Amino acid sequence: MPQRFLPRIESMRGIAALTVVGFHVSNQFSAGPAHGWFDGFTFWILTALLNGFGAVVIFFVLSGFVLARSLDANSDPTRFFRNRVFRLFPAAIFTVTLLTVLHWQFGFYVGDEASFDAPNVILNLLMIKSDINRVMWSMTVECVATPLILLSVWLFHKHGERPLWILVAVLLGLSPIGQYSHLLGGYTTLAPLYAFVVGVLIHFRGARIASLIGPRLHTASIIAIAIFCFCGTRTQSALVVMLECLSAATLVVLIAYRPTAGLFDPLDFQVCRFYGRISYSFYLLHTLGILFAARALALLDFPISALPIFAATILLTFVSILITTPAAYLSWRFVEVPAIKFAKTIRITGPLPAH
Repeated sequence: MPQRFLPRIESMRGIAALTVVGFHVSNQFSAGPAHGWFDGFTFWILTALLNGFGAVVIFFVLSGFVLARSLDANSDPTRFFRNRVFRLFPAAIFTVTLLTVLHWQFGFYVGDEASFDAPNVILNLLMIKSDINRVMWSMTVECVATPLILLSVWLFHKHGERPLWILVAVLLGLSPIGQYSHLLGGYTTLAPLYAFVVGVLIHFRGARIASLIGPRLHTASIIAIAIFCFCGTRTQSALVVMLECLSAATLVVLIAYRPTAGLFDPLDFQVCRFYGRISYSFYLLHTLGILFAARALALLDFPISALPIFAATILLTFVSILITTPAAYLSWRFVEVPAIKFAKTIRITGPLPAH
């Protein structure tokens, strides 16, 4: 049976995408000297709020949750993989192509300059590598997680939740091991891979977990947000990622199964829904938005370097969001939506009957 759409889950994805922008902007100023104690303290607060890696962990938990719901409604693996291909690849291919053209024509690049020769571009288009747009490492993990999510749903229906907890424990135990977490090379890390299985568990057992929380909605929400922010001030480690996954899982459970929690009412705002819809393209394009924002402020001779680092972070984040938003909307409207609709029109049939 079809699953009820959860608009607040979509909004949560949008908030996470905006958080990643602030995270990457704040990294540009983190090495700079603070203008006094107030600037340093305020920038530290911003660092806590702008937990970009934690936001990616939220994406992973949400993917496991949403895709488990989809598989529960229609368990056909062919349909599942087909929809994932048309969901992930078109916008990613568009972004890598755009970055490649901009590099060939104008010498632009985001992050460290990568090779733009044909073989490396093809590997980035296929999301095997992510050195042209470093944030796409998480898309590589999404691709790896696709069969893992299918397996997790199948295991639950065959054997219940115990195999999923074992799977989480195994992947969590592997997460501190460098040979495992860096298995795919480059910027990709498999350390938070278990977050997808946690998302699947939330789909199947989230209502029970929410009932255990009982009336302590606000307390649980505040603790989860506090843990998430605390992790934003720490160096990413296996323990920190586990705490981020725990806080993300708690928030998803409360948002999905305890809608009366008033703390999440802002997720109903139309602006949150809007950024939730375009969040994938926004995430892919935001590094380019940050680059153009910095160049625009430089062309205007705006003395951003003279500002306190907390103010510079807020300003550059705001301008980056303004620049990224229309590009992300166009990518969503003319790349993502048509690809998703096209995937739904494909009908794979068996062999024709013999005459």
